[in-house]
Amino acid sequence: MKKIVSAMLAGVLVCGALNAQSIKVTNTFGGDSDNTGSSDLFAYDRQKNEDGSYKDKYGNATRASDRLQLDVSGKDFDSRLRMEIGTTKINGKESTVRFRGYGRFKIVDGFQVIAGNDFFTKVAVDAGYLAASDDYPKYARILQNGFGGIVKGSFGNDNEKYFNIAGGIKGTDDSYNDKDTFGLDAGMNFGIKNVMSVGASLQNMAGNNLSAGVFAGLNNVENLILNAGYIYNNTDTDFIAKSAKNTISLSAGYKFQESGIFLAADVMSAISNEYLEDGETKKYENDGKKLIPFLAKGCVSYKAKDNLTAGVKAKVAMMIGDDDSRKTELYPNIVYTLADKMGTVTTGVRLNLDKDGLYKIAIPLSWKCTFADIKK
Repeated sequence: MKKIVSAMLAGVLVCGALNAQSIKVTNTFGGDSDNTGSSDLFAYDRQKNEDGSYKDKYGNATRASDRLQLDVSGKDFDSRLRMEIGTTKINGKESTVRFRGYGRFKIVDGFQVIAGNDFFTKVAVDAGYLAASDDYPKYARILQNGFGGIVKGSFGNDNEKYFNIAGGIKGTDDSYNDKDTFGLDAGMNFGIKNVMSVGASLQNMAGNNLSAGVFAGLNNVENLILNAGYIYNNTDTDFIAKSAKNTISLSAGYKFQESGIFLAADVMSAISNEYLEDGETKKYENDGKKLIPFLAKGCVSYKAKDNLTAGVKAKVAMMIGDDDSRKTELYPNIVYTLADKMGTVTTGVRLNLDKDGLYKIAIPLSWKCTFADIKK
């Protein structure tokens, strides 16, 4: 399947380049786990003694990465190809060079097909968006990779009511031989512009690793984001401390238009100490005490000038019931826009703390620049 998808994606990009109405090339260079998918540029890790206790000594490492992205779109299609180069693992994976991309075609009005090894957030549940994270978690992405179809439509006065329904398959070349690795995904969205939206996602429906989510959001107040969700079998540990059988998520954000201040917060918490492993329910416990996976993120940003935004991001991940498990990250940062359309520079200081105090200091630094933006 992977080879078929790769061939289809290559065909989409070639055809797209020949018929494109928009071509954009963007490059992000540096070390920034938020912007390049790899490690921060400078990292200082606190050293440990043989018994696991911390020393008053830090080891340091310097890492640089690059992310080159090509976006091509036309009247009836859009596509993306991204190349990532990392001096260490990319998003925790062993590869140091990775190609990701998708191609999406409109076959007829209201129906599209999509193929690739990463759809990014192109087929996601609207109300699954997390404002402080500025992302759609995996459980809110209806289709993630492989091949799929999307039905879209709208109705009502001025087409203010809209919907889309999608389904697809994902996996590796031998996925069809194992029902637990064969990915069969589906989901839907329904919304009323400037009022509300609801949606649902179903992932890995063919095996024991079923994950499902339902989401609702209000958007009837200008500049306000307010979303909520319930997730069954949440395994996306980027957005919760550990896997959980039943999770609720809440996200809120508000932009004060006149002052340039943006505030947001995300909370993801299990509602029991249960989790699933190969379809079997198990429990997190420590000396008979229930442990509940939990994660919270917050951010505040201030647009000080047209070319300068300053902010602070914070994250707390823990197992409720075990205070020693708490890990906190603080990230004061700035985003500076360079003159002459030379892009933006992002930097700051990332501080990681656990029960014994500060254990890591990192300095992210990345430069994002658009080298070509052609519209016909």
